[in-house]
Amino acid sequence: MKTRALNSLLHLSKVGSFTKAAEELNMTLSALSMQMKTLEAELGADLFDRSVRPPRLTPIARSILREASTLLQCEQNIVDLCRPQDVIVGSFRIGFVSTAAVRLLPTFLKNAHQEAPLAAFEFETGLSQVLQDKVVSGQLDAAVVTDADGVPDAVTPLTLREEPFVFAAHEDLLRDGFEALITRQRFFHFMPDTGIGKLIAQEMRPVKRSRSRKTVVLDNLEASMECVAKGLGFTLLPVSDVERYLANGVQVIEMPTTRKRTLVLIAARGGSLAQRQETLASLFA
Repeated sequence: MKTRALNSLLHLSKVGSFTKAAEELNMTLSALSMQMKTLEAELGADLFDRSVRPPRLTPIARSILREASTLLQCEQNIVDLCRPQDVIVGSFRIGFVSTAAVRLLPTFLKNAHQEAPLAAFEFETGLSQVLQDKVVSGQLDAAVVTDADGVPDAVTPLTLREEPFVFAAHEDLLRDGFEALITRQRFFHFMPDTGIGKLIAQEMRPVKRSRSRKTVVLDNLEASMECVAKGLGFTLLPVSDVERYLANGVQVIEMPTTRKRTLVLIAARGGSLAQRQETLASLFA
């Protein structure tokens, strides 16, 4: 029995699709199907319930995977021991919190091409909590997330950067002063249930706003800044995001006590990138 087949079975269990797994494993669909049938023959057990579409894992297959995961991790650890700590080799899945991907991903791709030519990367964007869960479960090898509530003990965090929050408003709305702005004008609040959103909510909590002054929740940074540019209200966002979408007439108000958004690179403890986390982080420089 070859561990490659077990690795394919593990990948199948994560993506839930023969077609998608074959594509991500750089195999043809027929080759993957034959590999699984050969593994079933070697083990003398049915690994898939083929009476449904798509085929699903049988109970014995799930039991095998619990043992195989440990075996495959040991195999990876042995390979890692033979590699320099500053070299990344292999295929990896990296997650990016959506709001940071637009800024960090281009730099990462450029540096990875030059400094990690033996590594192949696939990417996924999403919310910080979702990405954290996927790193813990092994669906992602690493992820860049917003550290708002701390990260789980199952992962190791490495700070990439800290970005202070700033207020942004059109100059027309600032004629009566900053205090009047935040207490009387419409506020564009980015997704309160996200890492950024939670930090914004904490910062705005002490502000006594009139109940008649509406708060508009948006799930898009560019939309928030576009509304600000039209003089429709103000927002509070990380300085990098404000500067990215800054328009004529919009002023940035820095607050010396404002909270900071911390972007961290997380990897599973004992995972394939745990010992090379600093090398991976250097690709974001």
